Amino acid sequence: MPRIPRRLLVDLGSTNHCTWRSHNCSLVLEDDAAKRFFLDLLRKYAPRHGILVRSYCLMGTHPHVVVVATRGQEEFSRFWKVVNQLFARWYNGRQQSRRGQVVTQRMKSPLIQPGASGRHVLTVMRYGDLNPVRAGMVRAPKDYAWSSYRHYAFGESNELIDDEPEYLALGRTPAQRREAYRQLFARSLSETLRVRRPDIVEGAFYGDVDWALQRAPRAAGPPG
Repeated sequence: MPRIPRRLLVDLGSTNHCTWRSHNCSLVLEDDAAKRFFLDLLRKYAPRHGILVRSYCLMGTHPHVVVVATRGQEEFSRFWKVVNQLFARWYNGRQQSRRGQVVTQRMKSPLIQPGASGRHVLTVMRYGDLNPVRAGMVRAPKDYAWSSYRHYAFGESNELIDDEPEYLALGRTPAQRREAYRQLFARSLSETLRVRRPDIVEGAFYGDVDWALQRAPRAAGPPG
């Protein structure tokens, strides 16, 4: 299938799973200073472009960020352009002999199906939280500092996060919601998320099969 235009993936109020890989899989987000700077960029520019950050997990070669584009595709694209360019400039400035792009792969931004009792967006959020577990870096998501898991699971303050409504629907009180979110990570409920899932990361649409199939021909355009 040819590349799907971003405007068919991002719409007014859409929820998207955003991720990219660094050039040559370099560990551009490996150290704490790089992760902190990247999060600072998200925090600074998200409000300017109408972006709500629902969740994130930063790995050495790539981020996973779930966002809502409250102002549509153009502001979504402007947001990521400024964040990625400023991060590349900062990163290259730390490397005495390095120039050029840091993010060379086109950013993936699968559209997440809304509704359906929130299971799709919560699944994508959990998939991101489990990244360091899949990579063998930690035994449990609570042991990793660079994700939004501890905000949702334990109420840790995180000014970057705008709580996902489907998370808020997990319980009537903060304690109930936190307990319910932690329970979603029980092995019986998250076994299929502990392996790499191309459908969550690389597909254009993530949701029910019928929902995704309805959008695929539309995104591909008329036959040639």
